[in-house]
Amino acid sequence: MLTVLYLLCATGALTLGVLSLRRLVTARTLAAMLILPTVFALPYDSLVIALGRFIGEGALLIALNWLRFLLHVLTLPALVVALALLARGAGVRWASHPAALPSAVLLTGAVLAAGVFGELVGLNLAPQYRSDVLLYTHAHPVGPPPGAIMLLVASLVYGGAIGLSARWPWIALAALYTILVQAVPDAGLRGSLVNTGEVLILGALLRAEQCFATPACSVPTPE
Repeated sequence: MLTVLYLLCATGALTLGVLSLRRLVTARTLAAMLILPTVFALPYDSLVIALGRFIGEGALLIALNWLRFLLHVLTLPALVVALALLARGAGVRWASHPAALPSAVLLTGAVLAAGVFGELVGLNLAPQYRSDVLLYTHAHPVGPPPGAIMLLVASLVYGGAIGLSARWPWIALAALYTILVQAVPDAGLRGSLVNTGEVLILGALLRAEQCFATPACSVPTPE
């Protein structure tokens, strides 16, 4: 069952990636470019977990899972700046303050640091079977990844502000769903539901980029 859920997550995220690439052809906004790396990191994450039991324990699966953690840590922080740009485009008053974007950049650095020190430094992977999936994860987990939690809180704040300003609550709702499923007691089901939440957040971000990305956020295209 979990294998199917992860494969569905991978398919959904890959579909979003294709749509976002097509979007970049017509509107090359900075927000879209910041979202795109995470959109393509997520299907890799889900596929590695879904295919783990077919690959089997060993060096190959360890390397694939180590890269999974690395991509997670390196791609997620850029979403903070994307959120700030979308909030500004949606008419959120405080997001247009001169200090708003530099603050988002600082928060991005904090999310990156939390991810590096919370997930990569001293990373000791151990095999773990969850229902019908096999993955390598922290040998001694201490809770949800701190960088990811910080990003979810930022998604709630920025997404909630967009919802109030533009009556567009989908980013906040997707983030809230992803936070709530952290309480699911079964680790296997919890992990797959978190991945579905990440797909929902990215889908909401990409749709918001179509609605709220402004020319001020655009990357000039050569003549």
